[in-house]
Amino acid sequence: MLLGCLVAVLAAAGAAAVFTLEQVHTLRDALNQRAALKISPQTLANAGWGDPQTLLLVGNDERKKTTTTPVLPHSNEMLLVRLDPGKPWLSMMSIPRELMVPIHTPGGLVTTRLNAALTYGGIPLLVNTIKQVTGLSVNHVVEIDFNNFVKAVNDIGCVYSTVDRRYYHVNVPGGEQYFEVNLQPGYQRLCGTESLQFVSYRHGDTSLVRDARDQAFLLDVKKQYGPSLVADAHKFEFVFGRTVQTDGGLHSTNGLLNLLGTLVSAVSKPVRQVQFKVTVQPTGANPCSCDTATPKQIKSSVHSFLYGANKQPHAHIAAVANSVHGKKAIARLPLVSVPSQQLGRAHHLARRVPFPFQYPHVQDKGGTGVAPYLLSYVIHAPGGRNYPAYVAVFSTGQLGQYYDVQGTPWTTQPQLDNPGQSITVAGRKYYLYYSGQHVRIVAWYDRGDVYWVHNTLSDSLSNGELLAVAEQTSPISGSRALAARAVVSLRAAHVPLRLSTATTVSLRQKLGALAAVIAIPLLLVLAFLLFRRRRDIRSVRERIAAGVTSSARLAPAGGWAAGGGGGSAGLGAGVIAGNGHPAGSRRIRPSVVLGGILILLAGAGLGFGLTLAGNRVVNGKKHTAKHRKHVPGALVAPAVPVVILNATPVPDAAHRLSTSLGSRGVKITGVGNVTGPRPAGLQVLYAPSQRTQARRLAALLARRHPSIAPIDPATEAAAGNHAKLVVVIG
Repeated sequence: MLLGCLVAVLAAAGAAAVFTLEQVHTLRDALNQRAALKISPQTLANAGWGDPQTLLLVGNDERKKTTTTPVLPHSNEMLLVRLDPGKPWLSMMSIPRELMVPIHTPGGLVTTRLNAALTYGGIPLLVNTIKQVTGLSVNHVVEIDFNNFVKAVNDIGCVYSTVDRRYYHVNVPGGEQYFEVNLQPGYQRLCGTESLQFVSYRHGDTSLVRDARDQAFLLDVKKQYGPSLVADAHKFEFVFGRTVQTDGGLHSTNGLLNLLGTLVSAVSKPVRQVQFKVTVQPTGANPCSCDTATPKQIKSSVHSFLYGANKQPHAHIAAVANSVHGKKAIARLPLVSVPSQQLGRAHHLARRVPFPFQYPHVQDKGGTGVAPYLLSYVIHAPGGRNYPAYVAVFSTGQLGQYYDVQGTPWTTQPQLDNPGQSITVAGRKYYLYYSGQHVRIVAWYDRGDVYWVHNTLSDSLSNGELLAVAEQTSPISGSRALAARAVVSLRAAHVPLRLSTATTVSLRQKLGALAAVIAIPLLLVLAFLLFRRRRDIRSVRERIAAGVTSSARLAPAGGWAAGGGGGSAGLGAGVIAGNGHPAGSRRIRPSVVLGGILILLAGAGLGFGLTLAGNRVVNGKKHTAKHRKHVPGALVAPAVPVVILNATPVPDAAHRLSTSLGSRGVKITGVGNVTGPRPAGLQVLYAPSQRTQARRLAALLARRHPSIAPIDPATEAAAGNHAKLVVVIG
């Protein structure tokens, strides 16, 4: 059995190694499209397979062709990414470009903005300055400039992201001259030029907001394209290779393999945004208009970046439903009722929105002096479909801090995939999307439409405040406007920290891990025995060679010819047995070899059978000595009701399928339609703990090759919050 497990482990490892090497070589060739950055090996830290690594992403704002004068190289963005297999997250921290630091330039020590290090000495000086200031060692560097950033975004297919407010600047004679921007707020498709305007904007807010804007865009890229990264690996490798420059370590197979060893354990982890603690200085407060950071602030930022905080929640999710109205609330929230004239403007906009318009009845107290920015627009979804949408932009009163309330009939947008939690407050189900422990989005579905509240770029609204704003957002147009809930006396809504659910390990996984643990020392023992065997054979061969040499020396004296072969016979008896094998060594008989092969095959069979047995135990199938006779076609209908939704133009597709399933004993509780693009074919979607029932239903539909997946929020909203199984016809 152990030998069988060894064979299975070695076969799996061999296949994985071949696949990995192929991908590594492809990525290496893609990166070789551009020359490597000139960085000495001493500047970057070495890391082995699976070791924690720190990556530095540099956005170089070098522009040779501008409307005024060329822009020298300087780092517009310096983003550190920490990949640590021992942590349950990936850490991402931007170092403010305006941070005042000492830079050891070739001409002497200069105290100025950190981004000037790239101008004075390129990437090597920038890396060394960051290490000097923070104490962090960098393993790899990735650099991209403005032009290649535009190419990269266009090549991957643009990015759906939230523009938090109105951005506008046009250079005019006599006015401020900087990068022009013209963006409307709202969730929208940003292609290369628009994306560059969004991430490169550096006016009208603070360095912390600017860095948060860049990180938010990168998170949207990960959210949209992360699930398809494996399927479209060659596409992303080509785009990545032709638009970025990396250090020489990532142009080698060994360097890529070591980074891959770290990425394997980190690819599915959530991203944790860490804010670099600085003291924002007013313009003109120092010679370089820099922000400052004390050694204590820097140490705290670095510690949070490396180690973070893994706080566990002390309250259950259900407690949140009572915390908004509960008598034991902590304190009042910083929210006030919106004025009547603001509601009047919202009613005016609602006339141009072709679906029920929902608007908050409360807003953050700090932003009462700034009128909300209201806009109705169109979202261009994949496949050429367009959806109406609206956005209401609210200020918190702090520089660059805006939160948004939005709505649209497009319920399958990328940002609403995989919510972190779902809770129910006052009869409405909310989906919470997190950035670390901060709630980034609170979304809810209402009769085929989706609405959400989006936090500020730096998540300045507390979790409870964001949830309370969502709870107090209700229809002000449409047939349900009269049923809008009354404004209640709000209290602090305490949303527990994001739950860290423990990963369950199946029996099959435990058996596989046990086999691997046993196989590794067994492989070492076999290697040792093989080494010792080869050493013995080498020793015998040396003795044979020595004997032949001695015989050759004795031959001229007549030892062989005159002695009638006695010397030869004595030598042969001493070093070679009569059967042709070295003396003192045992011959491996064919029966022993055959027995070893049989044992190996038997062990493989036992290991395979053990894996199957573990799989059956995991799936809850009890097997006894008496097996039931298999009856072809005897399929079991699911024990829970099913809802069927049609996402195709065929009007009666759902009805026909419901009739077919009903005749086979399936209980159908609803038939309807669902909007938004869906994968082609049949989908069987299941609520938590209903996977077994979904597999039963999929077996009944086997001829149509359905896919099985957990139910998504948009489908759950269309089918009803209590739906157990949903079939979507795409």
